[in-house]
Amino acid sequence: MPDRPDTFESDEAAALFDDLAAIRDILYGFAHGNLDDNITVRGVYASCLKTLQANLRHLTWQVQQVAQGDFSQRVDFLGDFSAAFNFMVERFNEMVGTLKEREDKLLKLTSTLQANRERWDLAVQCSRDGIWDVDVFCKTAWYSDNFMQMMHYTPDDLPRDLRWDLLVHPDDQDQADILRQVFQNLDNLAPFSVEFRLRNHNNDYVWLRLRGMPVSSKTDDIQNDIDHTEYHSGIRLQSGIKTTDTNAGLQAHRLIAVASDISAQKEVEHSLTHLAMHDNLTGLPNRYLLDDRMRQYIARANRTGDPFILVTLDLDNFKGVNDTYGHAAGDKLLAEFSRRLQMGLRNTDTAARTGGDEFVMVLPCAAGMETSTTKQIMDRLFANLSEPVKLNETPYTIHTSLGVAFFPQHASDLTNLFACSDAALYRAKLNGKNTYAVWKPSDNNQTDAH
Repeated sequence: MPDRPDTFESDEAAALFDDLAAIRDILYGFAHGNLDDNITVRGVYASCLKTLQANLRHLTWQVQQVAQGDFSQRVDFLGDFSAAFNFMVERFNEMVGTLKEREDKLLKLTSTLQANRERWDLAVQCSRDGIWDVDVFCKTAWYSDNFMQMMHYTPDDLPRDLRWDLLVHPDDQDQADILRQVFQNLDNLAPFSVEFRLRNHNNDYVWLRLRGMPVSSKTDDIQNDIDHTEYHSGIRLQSGIKTTDTNAGLQAHRLIAVASDISAQKEVEHSLTHLAMHDNLTGLPNRYLLDDRMRQYIARANRTGDPFILVTLDLDNFKGVNDTYGHAAGDKLLAEFSRRLQMGLRNTDTAARTGGDEFVMVLPCAAGMETSTTKQIMDRLFANLSEPVKLNETPYTIHTSLGVAFFPQHASDLTNLFACSDAALYRAKLNGKNTYAVWKPSDNNQTDAH
C-alpha cells in the first residue's frame, strides 16, 4: 500500500485511505496470529472484521483441540473450507486409531520377543552346549560363551582370521567336507549334523557335534537384519562362501549350529570298542580285531605285492603251570608273556591272543625277505623270554613253540594259511618244543598221520 499522501481531494478520500490502512494492519495481525486486538475501524468494515476475528479465534481453538487429540471438532461456518477441515480431522482420527492398533501389536510383539529372548538366554546359560551363529553376507560369526569355553578362547584372544576348516583333525576331514558342502550350497535349507575333532587354543583336540541348519529370510529384509544384528566377537570366516541368487524369494543368510562337547562320550565309545576288540587279561587284540587286521594285511599284500608272515604259537606246558602254581599265576604268566612278545615287534606288526595260551603274530615284510625277517623276530622273542619270571616267588622260564607260514608263498587264503602255520607248530612241538618251524609241504603229512 502506498504511503499516505500529504493532501487528498476530499475529507472522504482521506478517511477511506485511513480505513484501508487500518484494515491492512488488522489483517496483517490476523495472518500472524494476533486475534486479540480491538477493531477500531468504522462502519460496515468493522462488523465484517469482528465476525472474521471471532471465526478465526474459534477455528484456532478447534485446531488446538485437534492437536491435543480431540478429533470430535467440526467446522460448519466456513463453507467449502469447513468440509475440507472436517475431512482432515476425520482422516487424522483414522490415522491415530491405526497407529494405536499398531502400537498395541508392537508392544505385544516386543513382549513376546523379550520373553523368547529370556528363554533363549536361559537355555544357553543352563545348557553346556555352545552356539555358533554365522552371518553369511558379512562373513562373520558370533560364538556363545560356552562355545568359547569349549575352545579355550576369550573374546580378546580369539583371532579375527580364525579358520575352522584348518583346525579339524586330519582323520575327520570327511565330516568337515559335509559342513563345507553346507556352506557351498546354502540354497539347501536342510538340517545337518557333523562330528569332528577341532583344535582348541591349547592345541588340544576337542570332539564336537555340530547340529544346525541354514536360516532363510526374504531378500528385502536381509539388509535390515544385517544392519541390526550384533556380533560381539566378529570372527571372520573362510573365504569362498557362496550365497544363493539374490533375486530368489527366500535365501539363507545365516547358519546357526548348536555345538556339543562329546569328548567324554567318545572316550567311553573308544573304551567300549577297545574292550570289545581286545583281550581283557593281556590287552592284546582278540580274534575279532585279528580278523579285521588280517583282511587289511591281505588287501595290502594284493595291492603292493609285499608278503606277510603268519605265526601261530602257544606256551609249552602251560597246563602244568595252572596245576602247580594256580590259575592266578597262570594269568600272570600270560600277561608277562604278552608284554615280552610285544617288546620284539615293530609298529607294523600285530600280536593277538586267540584263546587260552594260544597267540597269533602277523609280520609284514618286503618280497623275498620272509626267511630273514622271521629269524630276526624269533631271535628277539627268545632273547626277551630268556629271563625267568617269578611265580609264587619261584623262578620260571617261559617256553613257547611257534609255527610259521608265508602269504602268499605257502597259501593265498586265510584258511589254508592258518592250516600251514598250525602244521608247522605241530612239527616244532615234535622237535622238542621252545623253538619255531617254518611250514613245508611234508608238515601236512605229519598232521594227517597224527
